[in-house]
Amino acid sequence: MMAKSPASTGWGLFLLPPHQPFEEGGRSGNTDRTGTSAWGDENLSRLPRPSFPFSAAVSVGVLLACTAAVEAAVRIAGVAPFIFPAPSAVLGSLLGAPGLFARHALVTLGEAGAGLALAGAAALLFAAAAVHSRVLDRLLTPVVVVSQTIPVIALAPLLVLWFGYGSMPRVVICALIAFFPMAITSLEGLRSADARLLLLLDTVGASRWDVFWRVRLPGAGPFLAAGVRTGATLSLVGAVVAEWTGTDRGLGYLVLSANARLATAQAFAAVLVISLLGLAAYGATGLLERRIAWWKQPAVLGRTASKETIRI
Repeated sequence: MMAKSPASTGWGLFLLPPHQPFEEGGRSGNTDRTGTSAWGDENLSRLPRPSFPFSAAVSVGVLLACTAAVEAAVRIAGVAPFIFPAPSAVLGSLLGAPGLFARHALVTLGEAGAGLALAGAAALLFAAAAVHSRVLDRLLTPVVVVSQTIPVIALAPLLVLWFGYGSMPRVVICALIAFFPMAITSLEGLRSADARLLLLLDTVGASRWDVFWRVRLPGAGPFLAAGVRTGATLSLVGAVVAEWTGTDRGLGYLVLSANARLATAQAFAAVLVISLLGLAAYGATGLLERRIAWWKQPAVLGRTASKETIRI
């Protein structure tokens, strides 16, 4: 009877960070044989200590200064509000009807989230098929590349014809816009698996599922996170653009409607909400990246690292 594959007995070694060199005794390549950090304590003490509150304060200060400069320029030049509203008017429009913007923002977020999930699933399926079959790789990769050259907004009438006037056409547009970068990063991530671990699993007779689940997928974590980060912002843009093709809900519709009524302050307020949603999506995907690719984070995050934080 064939011995049970180590890959099927538990996570074990295959869930450790990929591409991590090991020496005898299970020590990381960052420590010498005496267990001392190869970096040296004097080097550790010189590592930068970023001050995040200070950086945030500087960013907020610069933003407020720019806003004040625009406010002053608009008032001094006497620009008509329907041409370019003052930042105070934009903020007043936003604070005057927060429920309106929140209601439309939820619609846009729902469409963008559904499109991102659809694009992520399709991208992972494409990458898994291409990495396991050269024939599928040669057949599917050119199709994926060509799909990027097609103006998705031009397909909107056809999507409405195929899927009706509900939210499905807009979700499909979001997915089409976010699919390409997620597919490419997923494929590169699955291809970046450690060749030594692949050889080890092949030696013990591990199945393709074991190789994919325990080596390729964990090793592709940083690439997948980067793809999600890019796709999140693109799907949000896709949702806004798709709402211009025919709907009565969403931030894209609110921008279009405000422009038609010369309510420029409301249009700018909707654009401000879209920007804030983009920043929130980017930050959320950054937190996701720290979860699924924790070994790619810097050793020092605002404090001096110790030997224990470097050893495994």
